[in-house]
Amino acid sequence: MEVALIPPPPPMQPQTVYPQPMQFKDIDNLDQAVCKQAMIDYAAESCCLDSNAAKEMTITRNNGLTAYHYILETFTESRKTECKRKPHHGGSVDGSENGSAPSPWDVLCNADKIFHNHTKKMKIPHTEYIRPCNNCIGRGYIQCPECHGNGQKDCSCSKWQRNRESEMLLGSNVNHACPWCKDTGFLKCNKCSSSGRAICTECNGCRNMKTYTELTVKFINHVRDYIFQRSDMPDQLVKNVSGKVVFEQDLDQVFPITTHPIKEINNNSKRIINEHKHAFPYERIKRQRQRLLAVPVTEVHFTWKDTRSRYWIYGMERKVYAPDFPQKCCSCCAIL
Repeated sequence: MEVALIPPPPPMQPQTVYPQPMQFKDIDNLDQAVCKQAMIDYAAESCCLDSNAAKEMTITRNNGLTAYHYILETFTESRKTECKRKPHHGGSVDGSENGSAPSPWDVLCNADKIFHNHTKKMKIPHTEYIRPCNNCIGRGYIQCPECHGNGQKDCSCSKWQRNRESEMLLGSNVNHACPWCKDTGFLKCNKCSSSGRAICTECNGCRNMKTYTELTVKFINHVRDYIFQRSDMPDQLVKNVSGKVVFEQDLDQVFPITTHPIKEINNNSKRIINEHKHAFPYERIKRQRQRLLAVPVTEVHFTWKDTRSRYWIYGMERKVYAPDFPQKCCSCCAIL
C-alpha cells in the first residue's frame, strides 16, 4: 500500500496582534519552623537518615531561591494518505461521479482534545472505485493450497505397502490394508471438501474489491521546557515537582516572554518558541500554550554536633534533597 505524508499548505498571514502586558506573581518563602519540620518528616520516612539529628539540629540560615520551570506546548496535526482495499459486498459506491475528491488538508477533522496526542482515521470522500480481485482474478476462489487443486492428497502409507510385500514373500495371505486410504494411495482433501477450490482470502469470495483513499490525521503535542535555578541542587529535581503558575498564555501562536526580570528566562522563551516555528515542516501548528512555574526552593544551612551542612526543600510538595545529611548505621546502607 502506498503511503504519502502530505505537507500542510502555507499558513495564512495572521492579523497583526500585539502581546498583552505580562505580569508575574511572587511566591512565598518558607520560615525556619517549616524547614525543620520538613527535614524531621523526611528523616522519619528514611531508614538511613538520623532522625535525632533532624530533631536536634540548629538551623543557622535559610535562603529562598525560587526556581523557574518554563514549558512550551505546541499542538500540531499531520496528515497522510494510504490506498486501502476491502471486499465489496454490494451497495453504493462513493466515487468520482459524486464530485471531485477534496485534498487531504481540506477534509474536516477536529481534534477530540487539545494538547493531547491521538490519531483519527477516515475515508476521503469520492475516492471509492470497484475493481476485480487481483488475487483470484475476479473468480471468488483460488486453488486449494492443501491439495493444489486436485481435490485429494497423497497418502503416506508406504510402510503398509512394504509390510504387505514382506508378508507375501513369506507366504502369508494376511492383507494389511492401509487404514486411511484403503490402499488407494490417496486421501480426500478436508480443507476444500475435495473440490480443489478454496475461498479467496483477499475478497472473501466477493470477487470484487472496493478501493478507496484513507486519511490518517495525527494530533501531536510537542513539549519543550527550560529550568532556571541558582542552587547547587540538580535541575532534574525541579522538573519533577509542581510549582505555582506565575504566567500562562494560550493562543494560536504565543509571544515570547520579554519582560521577566531574569534575562535567561526571556532569552530561552524566545529561543524555544523560534525552534518550534520551524521544527515540524510536515505538521500544521494548531495551538500553543506556554507556562512559567515558580518552584519554591529553600536552601537550609544547619549545625548538629560537629556537623555543618545544608539541605534543600523544593516544590509545592516540600520534598527534601539532603545528600550530606548525617546518617545512622543500618544494614541497608552497608556497602558490600
